[in-house]
Amino acid sequence: MLRILSVLLVIAGLVVAGLGGAALLEEYAPKEVSSAAAPAPNSVEVAAAEDMAFETASVESAPMAEVAVAEPEAAASEAAPAPPALAKSAERAQESEAIAGTESAMPEADTGFMFQTQSVDDPAAMMPPPEQRTSSEPAEVSAAVSPPAPKPSFEDRLQTVPVAHETPRSAEYKRAFDVTFAIDATGDETAADALPGRGVIEEGEAKVSDRVEVRLSGASFNIVAASPPVQSLSPLTENTWRWSVTPMTAGEHDLVFEVFAIDSDAVTPLRTFQDTVTVNVSGINRAIAFADQANPLFVLLGGLGSAIAGLFGAIRFFGKR
Repeated sequence: MLRILSVLLVIAGLVVAGLGGAALLEEYAPKEVSSAAAPAPNSVEVAAAEDMAFETASVESAPMAEVAVAEPEAAASEAAPAPPALAKSAERAQESEAIAGTESAMPEADTGFMFQTQSVDDPAAMMPPPEQRTSSEPAEVSAAVSPPAPKPSFEDRLQTVPVAHETPRSAEYKRAFDVTFAIDATGDETAADALPGRGVIEEGEAKVSDRVEVRLSGASFNIVAASPPVQSLSPLTENTWRWSVTPMTAGEHDLVFEVFAIDSDAVTPLRTFQDTVTVNVSGINRAIAFADQANPLFVLLGGLGSAIAGLFGAIRFFGKR
């Protein structure tokens, strides 16, 4: 009777061990195969089969008491999952084996192509050698630093503007008159608007700079300037030059206007205008003019002779009485 019970217990233990092993295979075997993704699934199955055969043999050869005691422990160990650290290490080992297998199976041409691609994609390989970089840097710097634009010359800075001047038709000896010269740099077409309009007006054009000097000269005149000789051209109104002129000799005499451009310290003549003024002498001014123009010695001798002749005439007049 005891033998029958022991045989039944052994059979029951084998059935329980088989069911537990099947459950373990269904739970863990698909995950290990899918996570490995390597061409060695047969080795895993063979190892699992060997483990199952070893467990079955050990269960059959064990005594009844050990089987009865080991059944609950086997069920507990089968029901408990494997530690996660061991599972991860196994997966990593299988992945490394799979990668090693694929690398060994890859042809040498593919590996060479990969090496060439990586070497070309390296940004350090794309850079030129240090000698070329140092030689190209000065050229780039010189191209970036362009020379400054040349300054315009003195002739390029000259501008053409209208000018006008006014002189009297005639003048009296030793009697002063006014002379006016005007330059219009405001953009107007004429500069005659700035003149008094009492004499003869002459208009024209001249090239001038930003600073202008106008001079008036005449050999037979005493000229006194009534305005600054050097002026900066105004964009708002006309520039005028005035002189007070006194004729010193009778007859027709010329007045000369000279226009100069001022460039820093240099004075450049630009244009010359000439007017003729007739100086008239009449009445007492004729005697004054004769006395001024005659030789002083002859005037003195003539005066003395006239005085002596008058004295003798007076003596003779009073001596007859």
